[in-house]
Amino acid sequence: MSIATVVLRAPLVLVPGINLDEQLRAKSGSSAALPPDVAQIAHDLNQLDGGAAVSVSPGNGKYKPSLLVHTRTYRLRLEATNRGTGYFVKHIDPLRLADHARLARSCLLVRPPAWHMVFELKAVPQGSDAQWQDLEDAWDGLGETEPRQPEATTVEEAQSDFLATLDRLIDSTEEITTRDEREAAPFLYQRVTATGGRRGNTPQSVYEFQLIGPELPPTGNFVRIQGDTETRGKVSRTAGSYVTVRFDQPVSWDRLPARGALELIPSTVVFNKQRQAVASLRARDTKNPGLLAALVEHRVRPILATTARPHEKLDPEQLDAFRKALTTEDLLVVLGPPGTGKTRTITEIAHTTALATDSCSGRVLVTSHTNRAVDNVLARLPRDLVVIRVGDESKVHADVKPLLLEEQSENLSEGIRHTLAQRMQAYREAEAAAPWTTELAARLHQADELAQQDKAAAIRLQDAIYAAGAAALERLAALQHEESERGSAQASLAERASHLQAMVRSEQQRSDAWLTGRLHRSRARRAEEELTAVRHEVQRLDALGPELQRQAAAARAEADLAVRDDPTVSSARDARLAAGERLGEGMHSAYEAADMAVRALGTVMPDVPAPTRLRDPADAAAALRTLHRQLEASLPLLFQRHELSKEWQAAIGRDTSQLVPELIRYAQVVGATCIGAASRSELSGVDFDLGIVDEAGQIGVPDALVPLSRVRRGVLVGDDRQLPPFLDTTVAEWAEGTGDPALLRLTTQSALEQLRAGLPASHVVQLTRQRRMPAEIADFISATFYRGELLTEKEHRHIDPLFSSPMAFVDTAMLPEHMRRESGGRRTERGGRKGSFNPCEARLLARLAAFYHRRGSEWVVIVPYLAQRLEVVRHLAPLIGDSQLADASVGSVDSYQGGEREVVLYGFTRSNREGRIGFLKELRRANVAFTRAKSQLVLTGDLSTLLRADDPGFRALAEDLHKHLRVRGDLVDYREVMAALDEAVPDLGHDADAASEGDRP
Repeated sequence: MSIATVVLRAPLVLVPGINLDEQLRAKSGSSAALPPDVAQIAHDLNQLDGGAAVSVSPGNGKYKPSLLVHTRTYRLRLEATNRGTGYFVKHIDPLRLADHARLARSCLLVRPPAWHMVFELKAVPQGSDAQWQDLEDAWDGLGETEPRQPEATTVEEAQSDFLATLDRLIDSTEEITTRDEREAAPFLYQRVTATGGRRGNTPQSVYEFQLIGPELPPTGNFVRIQGDTETRGKVSRTAGSYVTVRFDQPVSWDRLPARGALELIPSTVVFNKQRQAVASLRARDTKNPGLLAALVEHRVRPILATTARPHEKLDPEQLDAFRKALTTEDLLVVLGPPGTGKTRTITEIAHTTALATDSCSGRVLVTSHTNRAVDNVLARLPRDLVVIRVGDESKVHADVKPLLLEEQSENLSEGIRHTLAQRMQAYREAEAAAPWTTELAARLHQADELAQQDKAAAIRLQDAIYAAGAAALERLAALQHEESERGSAQASLAERASHLQAMVRSEQQRSDAWLTGRLHRSRARRAEEELTAVRHEVQRLDALGPELQRQAAAARAEADLAVRDDPTVSSARDARLAAGERLGEGMHSAYEAADMAVRALGTVMPDVPAPTRLRDPADAAAALRTLHRQLEASLPLLFQRHELSKEWQAAIGRDTSQLVPELIRYAQVVGATCIGAASRSELSGVDFDLGIVDEAGQIGVPDALVPLSRVRRGVLVGDDRQLPPFLDTTVAEWAEGTGDPALLRLTTQSALEQLRAGLPASHVVQLTRQRRMPAEIADFISATFYRGELLTEKEHRHIDPLFSSPMAFVDTAMLPEHMRRESGGRRTERGGRKGSFNPCEARLLARLAAFYHRRGSEWVVIVPYLAQRLEVVRHLAPLIGDSQLADASVGSVDSYQGGEREVVLYGFTRSNREGRIGFLKELRRANVAFTRAKSQLVLTGDLSTLLRADDPGFRALAEDLHKHLRVRGDLVDYREVMAALDEAVPDLGHDADAASEGDRP
């Protein structure tokens, strides 16, 4: 925590902003923390004896540089006047949890001689000074930013070229990919409706527009009202000619033209975040100052050895990756072919790092290009970790939705509301302590009076007793005095006798002395004589004792008889007993009041002890007075806590978002996509110790830099032999046309590929043991894509009824050309290219899918073209009677990377005389599709086309596949499989096919 006190030389003058009065009236209705009027602000600031807590807010697109000044209950945003003579009070808000959290990290305690409020700028006293520079210098001195590492601040030439190339790529990609949106014609609307039919001056966020014409803006795109640059919103739904738009900020009804136009706004968030990451690299302002050197020159620090053990058992390569990830100080690459346990390894790394890292200094960021990859990891993390998922709820998997920041914020808010409701009830009950404390004081006062009465009655009883037996008592007193004198005399004589005995013995011992013997004998004789006299006196006194006791007993009996029969004594005794009973009842009543006060207070303040019953009234009264003082001291604290709970309850009811910083503060693992990690304001300023980038083989360098620039250490996990980063076709053509090798590398290689090629071997770990696929599939994948290094550790028993091997190929080459050939030109793929589709293969894939669906298998259909996907879904939906399932279970290669199914059905689609295969030449797509299978892989296609493919690389793949199928697979003719399907499921045979025969060429 950083705090500095700033004593200013001159008062600070405040001027209310233009809308401050309106703000105060609008916000006071929902918060009792705000002042009743503007004039109260200066008074509240001057009451802060230790100074006002102030933080300096840098300027942004919304605010100028300003001071955030905090009173005990609200916060002010002050902006300096143009001449620097004072401050405009621009905003006023109740204090929130986020304010307390920010002030706990750092603040200035500003102490001017006084705070003044004037109500117009010209009333600012001449010579006034805002002293902005003094405050800004003091703020900079707090060390809000981490000290720079002692590295060279200049960017080397190679690094400068790298950053310049990144800038060029980002700018050009934005220009090319947003061109259509920027040049799109506006969407005219003829009517606008407030959701729920509500109208009025109250702003709201969601409106529905009825468009003119058939064209609709795509769902998810951003739009704005034409001519109004501040009305940005997102298309959330389209239905017929109606479009629903959710605006970023509530918009009043009067601001929306009754007839107007919506225009598309290109989303530049991705590109802006990429530019921010590049700017951080250029300024050496990344969390890891060595990141740029690691990316460009591949300079990294050695990885220290560790014997840390994971929570679950890992194989040797996984363990190596786990331990290196814990201690790497820069970047580590983990290469994980399909089924090698990448997610398991990531989970162990995140789990151990999160538990070993102080949440105040860092957390684990789990990120990827896709929401699915992030969710896969978060779903497997143990429940003993505090995990937060940041992202769009509609794109987050159902298993992970409870981890969403908004979900947890709402749950926490609900929990706090429930707790506060109970606490408020407890405080209301505890308020009974106040009247009982007052009652205790009154009853103690009454008990004091009763104690005085009891004391007076005791004195009167004593006096009556003395008066009734005075003569006997006087004689008794005399006898008691005589007895006392006798006792004293006895004691004195006993002491004298002891002395004389000792003297006799001494003189007798010396009586034989030659010169003095006679003298000693004489002394001994006289001492014996005196001893005899003393003994006689002792005997006399002993004999006197019984007589004195008899006389005293007689006098006592005489006195008792006189007292017992005396009516005055009897009356005084009754009065004394009554006074004692009243005192006892009074003390009991005081104890009851004390018990009620302590019981009421104990529901919220259990530290006040219950009173202990004491027998002595004086001791009891003293203990109860001590308790009363404790109660009186506790009551103000009780009322303060009650008021604070009311403020909390009101604050939570107004805005649950203020709980978000608290959730983030205690999070150990945060999950977000690469761009989401930087675009969510909740994560701004959050420290991350380790960033784990999953599926990094699909992430380009510009995207990977966004999370890497925010973490101290990075681990990139993925497979560079599977899908590369998606690249817009036009961007790829532009990059190729530049002829710039550096630019080409950035557009064609993922961050994982570039680092794998450049980092030392110590910083690259290869996972090699797969446990997903049967060996028949895995061995082909290993030989074709992984240089034979992929080992299989899975026992598989093949039981498929259609195929004799886990890897099968259904060949359509023997069909007539007009039946098997592909079609094209009617549908357009992403990027503007015409898509291919093959009705023959689509029917086959649909029949196979329906067969495995009937068997209860977990299946998926994967095809390379979106056009073919639609064709398969069209045939499959009536076969299984579930159009939603058909749509969800048929996908492109891209949509299934990272997933797995028991049965995978893959169709090559292409069938033509020329051997044209299009983008099937990207062999990594085949790798992705084939490796999704856990039990059975069924490939369909025209082998004659595939074996004479116009791309040499793919042709070699097809030849190897053909050889492998002949030895270890099952190569089956189309007609044979269709016959087997007809026999296995007759009701899905010719009738279903006949329904779609009209599509056959």
